[in-house]
Amino acid sequence: MLRQRKTLLVVAALVLLAVSVYSIVARIGDNTVVSTSKAKYKNYSYQDVSLNVSLPKTTQVTEDYYSSGELLLNSHLCDEEHKYHGYIQIWNIDDAEEFIEKSKLNSTFNFTSFEHEKFSNNSYTGYVVAWTAQLQDSGDIAGRDYILQKKGGNKQFLRTSLIVDEAVYPEELAGIEETIISSLEWK
Repeated sequence: MLRQRKTLLVVAALVLLAVSVYSIVARIGDNTVVSTSKAKYKNYSYQDVSLNVSLPKTTQVTEDYYSSGELLLNSHLCDEEHKYHGYIQIWNIDDAEEFIEKSKLNSTFNFTSFEHEKFSNNSYTGYVVAWTAQLQDSGDIAGRDYILQKKGGNKQFLRTSLIVDEAVYPEELAGIEETIISSLEWK
């Protein structure tokens, strides 16, 4: 009985310690971690292409369209509450893997990590690219890009990219990322 009480006290102390450490880590300087699991979403429909997506209500979107060349849509995302920015783009390219490699080679970023792997869901196939980089001014950024093609589709690819001004991509954005990708309706 005494042994069970001691074990219970040790477990309770460890849980309390874990909660305390998490709350301290979540508040480093002015960068308070915002829970993305409680993000409220809005459906966003693009004006000149058949593309709908769910984005956090706090995400601001700008749209630029191009009539020729490889880039057809360049949509910039900015969310100060969830501390990310990024893009939703439509590219007219033949080979997504070649596009990823050329993008890496032509980038001004000094990549400290760069990995891509195949991705597939019910509607799209393509790649997910996870990367971190150091900027010329010594700042750090990290991002995750999805390069997606409609299953049975043509040579157009949809690129979604979420970028943070940190050395490591925060897992707290996983919920937002999943909602964006799973909500994409591109016809």
